[in-house]
Amino acid sequence: MLNLFVIDAKDDGNVPVVVRKATQRDFEATSDWQTDWRSPEAMAMPNKVALCREDTDELLGLMSYVVDGRNLAVEIVYVESAEHSNANLLPKGTAKKYIGIARALFAYAIDVSRTAGFDGIIVFKAKTTELMEYYMEEFGARHAGSYDPFRLILWEDRAAEILSEFEEGGNTNG
Repeated sequence: MLNLFVIDAKDDGNVPVVVRKATQRDFEATSDWQTDWRSPEAMAMPNKVALCREDTDELLGLMSYVVDGRNLAVEIVYVESAEHSNANLLPKGTAKKYIGIARALFAYAIDVSRTAGFDGIIVFKAKTTELMEYYMEEFGARHAGSYDPFRLILWEDRAAEILSEFEEGGNTNG
């Protein structure tokens, strides 16, 4: 069983979170995000889920994914953190409210991949060079091919390491 959490940047404590199907209310809350999830393009994305605080239902992030049986992987179509924790939206020098939003959403996608029989393999595309380097360094992602350096894959071994942080009895920070 997954025990998803993010880190509260103020006190460095774990905040339990849940993933649920995204709702219209979640999409309405994205008007000041990098992506307005009410746009026709975002609304057309499949399998949209929301990462929320377990206690208050505060929206922390959104993700869209596809269970890709042809490639035996879960493909993350798009993932985004809320404006209060998105380094691209915060003024320079401003701290994020929560740390680990993408990691928790990736753990969820890894779990979906395992459930589908794909051993936790996920593929995704980094939006920027900085994100590509972050995913490679912090998540252990690798290039998925030579044609698009932003297309990344998380193989079984690194997926298992990330998932283990959130499994029953795994890492507890605070």
